[in-house]
Amino acid sequence: MVLAALIASALLIPHLDFVPMWDGWAYAECAVDVAANRFAPYFLRCYGHPAYAYSGILGAAQLVDLGNPAALLVVNAVLFAAGAFGFHTLMRRAFPGPDQETDVALVTAAFVLQPAFLAAIVQPSLDLPVLVGTVWCTLLLVERRWFWCALVGTALAFSKETGLLLYGVVLACYALWSFIRTGGGLAARVRAVLPLWPTVAPFVAYAGYVVAFLIARPGQSPIWAAGDDLPFGVKAVTASIDSGVASYLALLFVLNFAWIPALGVAAAIVVGLARRVLRRPAPPSASGDPAVIGYLVLAAIATLVALTRVITYSNVRYLMAGTAVFLGVAFIALLSLPLSAPVRRAALGGYVALLAVSVVRTVDPVSKRLWGTFAFGSHRMLDMTRITGECCGAGRDQLTYSLEFTRLHEVTDSVLTTLMRDTTTVVALPSDMAYHAIGRLDRTTWKRTLRRNGAFEPVVMTGPIDVRTEAPRSLLYIAVPNAKDSTALTRLASVYHVGPERRFQSDGYALSAYQLYRKNTSLASP
Repeated sequence: MVLAALIASALLIPHLDFVPMWDGWAYAECAVDVAANRFAPYFLRCYGHPAYAYSGILGAAQLVDLGNPAALLVVNAVLFAAGAFGFHTLMRRAFPGPDQETDVALVTAAFVLQPAFLAAIVQPSLDLPVLVGTVWCTLLLVERRWFWCALVGTALAFSKETGLLLYGVVLACYALWSFIRTGGGLAARVRAVLPLWPTVAPFVAYAGYVVAFLIARPGQSPIWAAGDDLPFGVKAVTASIDSGVASYLALLFVLNFAWIPALGVAAAIVVGLARRVLRRPAPPSASGDPAVIGYLVLAAIATLVALTRVITYSNVRYLMAGTAVFLGVAFIALLSLPLSAPVRRAALGGYVALLAVSVVRTVDPVSKRLWGTFAFGSHRMLDMTRITGECCGAGRDQLTYSLEFTRLHEVTDSVLTTLMRDTTTVVALPSDMAYHAIGRLDRTTWKRTLRRNGAFEPVVMTGPIDVRTEAPRSLLYIAVPNAKDSTALTRLASVYHVGPERRFQSDGYALSAYQLYRKNTSLASP
């Protein structure tokens, strides 16, 4: 576990100066706004989400140095470390025996080195607290610490709407599991569930917030919503399988070698069914707590169902809590298989090693085959929109399945620091690529920055560009590799002189940039 933590730290430290992109930029801006406006409630609502708890934590770190991206990363890293500690404790509650101590350490290392989890530390989002909060609420329920569970559940609910949903899921599963396992009649079973009453506090607090919001701001929605207007209860019982559901299932059970634990679970199911059919006794299994194991399996199934019923974009961060609970189930399944301890630990260690490599490179052959890839210089990344055909290009936030996406910020900064020397120069990007891809630039270094003093926001245009009405004097066209629009530069050439291709690269990651000057003006030197 210590080794995994050191590896994760070594992978994260080079990104202390990373300036978030896309949705990450939007959430980083929320944190800066919170600090700049001294925690005014309006700014604690982040892009329509009632994210008061998480926005407050991120904003507090910005009070020390407004616009410092390292502060965001450090807060997220500490939060994630708390989640890893909770996951390890939860697995030890399920398997408290000394024989499983090494195995639990290895599966915790797999938690720590999940590529999407580490990407969420670098790229701020409201989904990281959902991951951590779900793990801790599950643990606190197992430990019967009701008031602490209510406190964490309230923070979880006021980090993102999904947090309230998953809190309700794990709480309902615990109540159901306690009701089923309690002996005696109905009265005894009800009495076993009654001590849970403090855990309803997050729902009461959230209902109070919704009422107060509707009174204070009539006509506005107190929560964020996307997609159709079907209530969740209807979605939960709808059996339709479309490309969105297929994409979510692939993100859970295939991406970044997730097919390995998925095969382990499938093998455990097959072996268990074969024993029943052949009426053979099960071999001695790991010394686990049946009550805790049963609850974890039930909660994992319900969590996975809940997360795959609300489909938006194929952003793996939406499913991080599902990845965590599935990892726990896969560990339970592995311990149920007739494997010797050395073989089992070698399998776990191999999986952890593959995860460590996947944090920085896209190497999973199954994922490459399923999603396809696009060229990023001499490297290849997954075409994350291939399954659904959704926006945008090969993906924006969809690409945050590992730390490899940060290379796009790095190479883009190289373009800007080399070619951007005028605050009036307009940046042009291929279709669907402009959304918070640039943000603000420092007036001195021309690098992307979260700071507001000494910075400016350049005009950014994206294709298809109507060159008849939108023809600034000069453009800096950046051909980002995740775009699928290869005609934008050709269209611009009808109005602009296209300068020679400039190639920018770092460690084999590369993109091209072009300086364009309007044809009806004299050419200027770069």
